[in-house]
Amino acid sequence: MSSLTGFWILYKKEVKDFFFSPILYILTALFCAIIGWLFFNYLVLSKEATTATLTGAVLSPIFGNMNFIFLFMAPLLTMRCFAEEKKMNTLDLLFHSRLGNIQIILGKLFASFTAALFMLSFTLVFPIVLAISGYSDWLTVTSAYFGLLLSVLCYLAVGIFASSLTENQVVSALVAFSLLLGSMLLVMSANASQNPLVGQILSYMSIPFHYEAFVRGAIKSYSLIFFLSFLSFFTFLTRESLESRNW
Repeated sequence: MSSLTGFWILYKKEVKDFFFSPILYILTALFCAIIGWLFFNYLVLSKEATTATLTGAVLSPIFGNMNFIFLFMAPLLTMRCFAEEKKMNTLDLLFHSRLGNIQIILGKLFASFTAALFMLSFTLVFPIVLAISGYSDWLTVTSAYFGLLLSVLCYLAVGIFASSLTENQVVSALVAFSLLLGSMLLVMSANASQNPLVGQILSYMSIPFHYEAFVRGAIKSYSLIFFLSFLSFFTFLTRESLESRNW
């Protein structure tokens, strides 16, 4: 069995588990209710703003809120990935297959990402509504979605790492949320810093700092490098966490 075939088999199995579980549909309904209500309010308020554009009044806030909501959603999506395997004593069976640790991690990561894409797919109605309202800056919309997908992928990587640390799903979700919230708070620490260099370093280490550029329609090379490095780092940490079971 080739590496790609093994990855594909695990990926399909994990995706099937997601879509056969009610938690995905509960989270999707909750996400759509919250973000739909926010979008409606931003759209109504934009009609009263005479100077603000649809990008500033609707697009930027709604994408910022979607990014923030996934701080909570990502840990809930990934909390079962390894924690349940440990609790059910099926993790050893997975490791004794012909799959490598990286294949296992990526299989679960991209299955979780597929579930997140399902949730985000319902927000595609927003660009349609914006088009009816006269919006035409589709490059900004595309950039914002691209940045959101990268951010969500990083959030899921953190969630999977947290799930590899424990067999308790609640603990996994709390650890992942704490790590993600800490990343967001780096921006506040950077703004409060009296040292410009320290502030710049702290900002660079924060996901929201890089995400904001995408929402403005600017795709920066250093932001792409950051997201790739972030994913690689937490994939490495997850692999080390799993391999520590053999110590």
